[in-house]
Amino acid sequence: MADHVLDRLAEDLGAARAAVHPALRARYLAQIQWHSGWALRQAVTECRERLGMTWRDTASSLRVPYPTLYRQYTAGGRLVVGEAPAEAPAGTPAEEPDRKPAGPELLILGEMIVRADGRNVALPGPSVRGLLGALLLFPGDIVGEDRLLELAWGERGTRRALQCAVHRLRSWLRRLAGQPCRLEHSGSGYRLMVPAESVDLARFRARVRAGASGDPDRRLALLSAALGEWRGPVLGGRPEWLADDPVVRAVEQSRVDTAATLADLALRLGRSADVVSLVAEVAAAAPYDEPLQARLVRLLSASGRHAEALRQVERVRERLADDLGIGPSEEMRSAHAAALQEDSRFVPIPMQLPPDVPDFTGRHREIETICDPMLAGRGPLVFAVSGGPGLGKTALTVHVAHRMAALYSNGQLHADLRGSDPYVVLGRFLHALGVDEQVLPWSLDERVALYRSRTAGRRVLVLLDDAADEAQVRPLVPGAAGCAVLVTGRTWLAGLAGARLLKLGVPAQDEAVRLLCRVSGRPGLAADPAAAEIVRLCDRVPLAVRIAGARLAMRPRLSAAGLAGRLRDPDRRLDELAVHGLSMRASLDSAYRDLAVAHRETFRQLGALPATGFPARSAGALLGVSAESATAHLEALADAGLADVVGDEARGEVHYALTDLMRIYALERARHGVSG
Repeated sequence: MADHVLDRLAEDLGAARAAVHPALRARYLAQIQWHSGWALRQAVTECRERLGMTWRDTASSLRVPYPTLYRQYTAGGRLVVGEAPAEAPAGTPAEEPDRKPAGPELLILGEMIVRADGRNVALPGPSVRGLLGALLLFPGDIVGEDRLLELAWGERGTRRALQCAVHRLRSWLRRLAGQPCRLEHSGSGYRLMVPAESVDLARFRARVRAGASGDPDRRLALLSAALGEWRGPVLGGRPEWLADDPVVRAVEQSRVDTAATLADLALRLGRSADVVSLVAEVAAAAPYDEPLQARLVRLLSASGRHAEALRQVERVRERLADDLGIGPSEEMRSAHAAALQEDSRFVPIPMQLPPDVPDFTGRHREIETICDPMLAGRGPLVFAVSGGPGLGKTALTVHVAHRMAALYSNGQLHADLRGSDPYVVLGRFLHALGVDEQVLPWSLDERVALYRSRTAGRRVLVLLDDAADEAQVRPLVPGAAGCAVLVTGRTWLAGLAGARLLKLGVPAQDEAVRLLCRVSGRPGLAADPAAAEIVRLCDRVPLAVRIAGARLAMRPRLSAAGLAGRLRDPDRRLDELAVHGLSMRASLDSAYRDLAVAHRETFRQLGALPATGFPARSAGALLGVSAESATAHLEALADAGLADVVGDEARGEVHYALTDLMRIYALERARHGVSG
């Protein structure tokens, strides 16, 4: 197990170093933190359980301050490093788990415990203990005498008993702590004045408030620390009449509500394993709370503990039937269905992503545009990335898919849609999700329904490359909120409902130069003016730049100036931009063949127009058609990425242009008389 954790630490550290997106880097660092917390828990277990050491001896042996060690261990081993906690307002307990209380600790979230200087203090007699517990339910607030009698003595309380208990409690508090803790009389009631951070109930409430909003990872840490304050029922469930008191029931319910919020947050962040033990403790204390039981089932499933999830479903079902005579709710049945789907015995986890691009460069804004909604967890998410030939649509989506794969623990599906029928693709996807080929539905609608059932309640990432149109994509979009789809296509997929559209342009000049340097293996090339010229002659198109870099890498004796000289000749440029299966001409061929015949004719003739741009009326005059008809042709070319919209004149007339590579290709097509 230790070797496994070391391997995971090394893997996550490498991923954190490689991460470009700040939120993704923080996620990997948090994962490192979680595994470090596991190591801390293992170390404490060795010292405490196997060697019988005290907490202080354990802290000394591990070289961790005792208060820090104890709180981190009770919070599940989470380590907080490099943070300076902000100063809390007066009367508010600190949010950080290793903040040492000013004075003794008074703990009522479980058996009542009073601790001073790290040691448990003997509690006073039953009457005084009952009064202290009643006051601690309202830390810092005035509690009326009648209410104190009701809480501490039930139906047997008298004013005389209250006065005696107050006198003895004051004496005990003076011996315990002096000024930090005192009992004040105010009007017709009493108020226990203690530092807020000394009372576990106050700390719990403060952390719940702080964890209600803000950064999701910090919320997770705060809510986990809040639940870490609990050791059992309020005041150990004694005296008996307290269990049904509205105040105690509200405190217990807030624990359940916090556990539910924590479970939802962990499921959204893909960190179910971090909180499953905390939520399980609360669920055990609230056996009939079906929403929380359903969340526990989902946490167990998402953590890979599928058999435990199914056993938990059966325990809840039997308990409801035997004790209440009812069946499970819809929420529990839904969690049960999800657990069955999550169980690796029923549904495999496909890992179909193509290899990542190791020298991927730039596109930081585009990566952030896709990754931020994925990290936020709202779904289902569909991203449609469009752009002309060679702009790196596939490279971008594959790169993003690898970066975000950890969020989609139920698998990643991939299909190249060029020339593919959605019916066939669905068959492959369903087979990857565990459906036997012999029982695949015959109709497209039935395959879509089964596909959405198989992905319901799961987190699956679907990568669809080179889509022709929206109709090809729609059947392949899961309906589940936890799923995401990345689609690439040359055309603008505006008809895809709910899709976030991202149109790629050429990268910035400095990004293109960095790509050339990385692919060529010549880091010093950036200072060479010839590098900028190569990038310019490639129109900054990533595919063309990558091919140029590959030529420099293959021919160490070829200088950047020499390659730039070859690329200057328009008649040789497309020949030079081809190497070992990569070809700029082939990419343009593919886009050209997808055009309608009339649009191909338009494209071939446009090579004769000025490179600086031209209005639709100029194209119409060349083609012998009206300006309106020319506009329709030009818009079709722009949609296919074979023409650019370069701006408007003052009177609002749209101008179009072909990049140098497109003009060279158009003239080549026209010269060869290709009409098909």
